[in-house]
Amino acid sequence: MEPNTRSPDSSSGESQASEPTRPSPDPSRGESPPGTGTATGLLAAFLGVLITSLPQLIEQLSPWTRAFLAFIAVSLGLSVFGAVQARREAPRRRLWVTMSVAGAVVSVCAGLVVGAGALLGTVTTSPVKVGFDDEFTLHSRADEDVRVGVLPLDAGSYVIWAKLYVENPETSGVRVTCRLDAGNDYDITSVDVVPEGSVPIALTVAHTYRDPGSVILQCRNASTTPRTSVLKQVKILVIGADSVRIDQLSG
Repeated sequence: MEPNTRSPDSSSGESQASEPTRPSPDPSRGESPPGTGTATGLLAAFLGVLITSLPQLIEQLSPWTRAFLAFIAVSLGLSVFGAVQARREAPRRRLWVTMSVAGAVVSVCAGLVVGAGALLGTVTTSPVKVGFDDEFTLHSRADEDVRVGVLPLDAGSYVIWAKLYVENPETSGVRVTCRLDAGNDYDITSVDVVPEGSVPIALTVAHTYRDPGSVILQCRNASTTPRTSVLKQVKILVIGADSVRIDQLSG
């Protein structure tokens, strides 16, 4: 009786089918490693959300902040481009790695500058500016807006208030209309003043100036004939803000 000379390896080879081996990706032919498609999809989704919200974000930023963010975007783009090229071109890998690292360092430094500027902006006191006129004599009629006061402002976001008292020295009543203009935003109020009477007026407006501008207060007497009113304690108060947003009130 002959002994069984079949090796365990031969029996397992006959009973089990060998699995095919997958070839590893070749970077020289532009083949991407597993998982690259998922990473690319996530990056595309993030960029899509960012691009969708970009107009609202840019609207709230100062020109210097926008310039720094654009510089950061370019630096990051160069860094990513260098990293990709380093994987594809082995002979010039050192050059692309250097470019990638340099772009990353520059973008990080620019980001720190933007962050420091934002931090300093939050800890510093918001600018406050006041314009004042003790008395202003208003000579006008219904179609004549008279400029009562102008307050120049730097670029930025502001909440602006104006207040005054209207006195009527004449023997008949008069309606006085005042308007506060800040760029394309404004507030308007009308009051009726009896003879020798006094009525207060208050106006409020919020606006973001992209460039230096002014807030303007103007008034008029709503009469077909020239009338005279006296505006007293005229004051314009301006308080700076990080940003302003104007929404429609819901009922």
